[in-house]
Amino acid sequence: MHRKYTTMTAAITITLCFMTACTQTPSEGERKGVRVATTDNPNNEVLKEEEKALPQDTEILENSLEDTSTSSVAEKNIEILAACEHTRIEQSIVASDGAILRIDADVDVDEIERVSRYEYEIQDMTEEKRIAFFEAVFSEDADHAEYDEKNDIWTLEIDPEIRNYFLYQLSYSNGGATIPGEQIVVLENRYYDLYPFEDNRLAALADSRVTASLEEAAAMCGKVVGAVTDADDYVVSYAQAYGNGGRRPYYKIVFTQMLDGMTVTAYNNWSFLYDNDGIEKVTGSLFSTSEVGLDEAILSPVQAVERLQEQAAFLQLEGESPGTVSRVTLEYLVIMTPAGEVLAAPVWRFWLGEDEDGRNFFGHKILAIDAVTGELIWEERGQSM
Repeated sequence: MHRKYTTMTAAITITLCFMTACTQTPSEGERKGVRVATTDNPNNEVLKEEEKALPQDTEILENSLEDTSTSSVAEKNIEILAACEHTRIEQSIVASDGAILRIDADVDVDEIERVSRYEYEIQDMTEEKRIAFFEAVFSEDADHAEYDEKNDIWTLEIDPEIRNYFLYQLSYSNGGATIPGEQIVVLENRYYDLYPFEDNRLAALADSRVTASLEEAAAMCGKVVGAVTDADDYVVSYAQAYGNGGRRPYYKIVFTQMLDGMTVTAYNNWSFLYDNDGIEKVTGSLFSTSEVGLDEAILSPVQAVERLQEQAAFLQLEGESPGTVSRVTLEYLVIMTPAGEVLAAPVWRFWLGEDEDGRNFFGHKILAIDAVTGELIWEERGQSM
């Protein structure tokens, strides 16, 4: 049965933040085994190892780190970002299980305004926001939802004869790493088993049998995000298509907040399952940030690769197929420090997958280096609910 709210016209446009590879021919250099290319050399001359020379952008980057007395941390970070322009990194790293991770990626720092560090502050879902949330999902049917005070849940019947209904509740744990006390909004259709496992995931979004385009689905989901947040601050981080072997087809669409021109990957980003009947499941958490700043400049992407190489003994790819990093970005990742602080901290993220489809397929896997401490981060997010 087709629900009424699936025909609503989206009120906002969501921009998919997927990367287009640089088409310029690079020149190359090497530093401690890390091969770095820039597009500044029109003759594409390879720098000889005995010259110990670095590409111009990398030299600027190194000089900015050495002279700590002439400019502020913020200025140095801007210099580091400027030095990343047209930079491509090529490097092979052997993980602890013997798998080889090949980095063949452009460094993408476009649109970044500044780099800092923020305290992550949890927020609760208010009744006012719940009402707006229901209206965005169910349109005029939102008023038919019923509240169960004893269990503190809401339900909305779709087809009582087959027990097709939506359940809304607030959870405080998703079974994995998360923020203590953080409220997780969960709205799901309890009738369909959408089977959210890897063997049901399609290799390419173009293979999806969902009748709506990804753009149309993302716009509908973005309208819901906008009902409880400032939608202008959110973009689609990645999207995946499901429906192998004749199973019910659907998209998984994940939104992240933008801050300083970078995405903020939290533990519970707004995530949607969208099929031919519309939105079937929504999970996510509300939060705000307050700046605490940085005491030192961030690592360069070249230095981040060096830290990744140094900590390869802690990296297990578990026989997975990605094998390739095709994009390197600077973003904020929500982390918990040993002292118990919850921070949105800058990290250099290494996106797994050979192309855009691959980066979407493995979008939930976080391979990163803390841009300040150099610590390895290798985990999954958004797959436990």
